[in-house]
Amino acid sequence: MVNPEQMSLTAHQHIQTYLSISAKKAIDKEDLNAILRLSQHLRVFGLLSAAAYVNQTNAQEGRVRSRTVPVWKSLLGQLLDSQNPPSEKELREAIVNMAKEEPEKYIATWRKVMMLSNYWNFWARAYSV
Repeated sequence: MVNPEQMSLTAHQHIQTYLSISAKKAIDKEDLNAILRLSQHLRVFGLLSAAAYVNQTNAQEGRVRSRTVPVWKSLLGQLLDSQNPPSEKELREAIVNMAKEEPEKYIATWRKVMMLSNYWNFWARAYSV
């Protein structure tokens, strides 16, 4: 059972950690867009796709990607390990392994992150400039 109060506190901590890691005092417009985009991506494509997007190393570099990846990496990484978030490659591998070897855990984690994303959105807006 997931308590909304705990999800909100967890999301708040994730946003605070992202701000600390990125040495920012507030969420800027691009970060807010990246967080909102992550929520939408999770609903449409799933957790596995989001982790793969973070780890892509192809020619899709650009402004959107350069602003999206750090935010997604931070939030998704904290989901897996809040004390020591994994690298892009480790994040993808962990999600792929979970999907293959523990599909029930993968689905539960995906559901959790979709609920958590609503709180990420809320706290990102609360800390935006």
